[in-house]
Amino acid sequence: MIKAIRKKFVKVATVADKFFYSEIYIALITIIGIIGFIYKLEIHAIYAIGIIAGINWILSKDIMPSFLALAMIGMTPLARHGEAGYFGPVYYLGYVLIPCFIIHMILHPPTFKVNKFFFTTLAVAVAVTLGGLFYTTPKEYFSMPAMYYIFGLGFGMLLIYMVIQSDTPYDKAKIAEYFAKMMVGIGVMGIAMITMHYIKNSELIEIRFSYFRSMMQWKNNLSNNLLLSMPFAFYLATKGKNSLFYFIVGLLQYIALLLSFSRGGILFGTMVFPIALVATFIIAKKDRVNFLVILAIVAGLIYLALNSLSDSIWEKITTSVEIREGEARINLYKLAWKNFLEYPIFGKGLAYDGGKYYRPEAWCMYWYHSTIFQILGSLGIVGLIAYTYQEIVRIVTLLKVRSRFNLFTLLSLAGFAGYSMVNVGYFVPLPFVAMLVHMFIVVDRYNKILKDNPILMLQEKILTK
Repeated sequence: MIKAIRKKFVKVATVADKFFYSEIYIALITIIGIIGFIYKLEIHAIYAIGIIAGINWILSKDIMPSFLALAMIGMTPLARHGEAGYFGPVYYLGYVLIPCFIIHMILHPPTFKVNKFFFTTLAVAVAVTLGGLFYTTPKEYFSMPAMYYIFGLGFGMLLIYMVIQSDTPYDKAKIAEYFAKMMVGIGVMGIAMITMHYIKNSELIEIRFSYFRSMMQWKNNLSNNLLLSMPFAFYLATKGKNSLFYFIVGLLQYIALLLSFSRGGILFGTMVFPIALVATFIIAKKDRVNFLVILAIVAGLIYLALNSLSDSIWEKITTSVEIREGEARINLYKLAWKNFLEYPIFGKGLAYDGGKYYRPEAWCMYWYHSTIFQILGSLGIVGLIAYTYQEIVRIVTLLKVRSRFNLFTLLSLAGFAGYSMVNVGYFVPLPFVAMLVHMFIVVDRYNKILKDNPILMLQEKILTK
């Protein structure tokens, strides 16, 4: 009886594994996220995506598909930023997901192996936990939301790393391609968000442009997602299958970055995009002519669209993306430097509330809006050493194997890291830091797969004869 049940479970799990590693699953999660955003059914979408993730945990040891679920849960409610009360029902999802995770751990016991990323994540966890030592009071340290960020970026992230490290497959040769496809799902979601915002509010562009732009308060978070995902569309465009579709998605992601009017997104997207484009043309020899035709058509359409804009709109657009002297960010950077000089070893901690220049929304910490200044002001020299160590190991891992996947992953990291120098990316536990943790586990796995598979390594070469 027990053997029969186990046999049936194995069969169901095998079918489920094929589903979760399919393009149908990626499309399903993406569509649910888009519908939730467009029709303001965010809670329903989060529950639907969360339940699908829970099923994945029960039926499969491989929790990699949950990466896309996590990203979509983070993107779907972006327009609700600051509406703390709206998200009350989301907490009940824990009553579903926690039992699912416990069942996962029982059915699929962890097989964790310590590697280099364990030590980098541990170093950051220690730095984050010790941040503010000799400055932060116990009351501040153990308050909310401080504890969320201290734990989420610290030892909580170490636990997330250990689970992902244990439950991401070693033996699936298409792990990189599947990861890239999930990233494309994130990109399609971002394109849909920008498109629907323009469709719904197009009449405001001419008469109330500032208000139109302010309605996209989610533009910075969206830019983070697009900068992370855009290079992977171009990676898949070099693989041959459905290359035109992925090339178009890559182009549309860059256009979405421009239309978001996020200054950092535009700046770093414009730095990464040409490199990704040139790399795609160099690598994908057979599709160059098709790519060139598509690029010419898109460029022509953009020219016609820009040419139709009135002088007043042009003035409003250029004014909206200008950097002005005395902006809040500049004052935040000065404050971070001042705090670093006062407490250079451990900084003033993530529980610190500057009290000026910036008022955090509900469940947000006091961000200095720059990775380097956040590290200096909040974590001091100890944090600087830990984060530098982590970044060096990540870059060395990407350069260790010269594959096209690593090339486009490097572009993804460069765009995200660059934008985080003027934003908050590296200090947002979910989804961004967890996404990076997962990304580099995939990179490390794929490096080993390539070393053991000469034919696959030949296919992944940046330049082939």
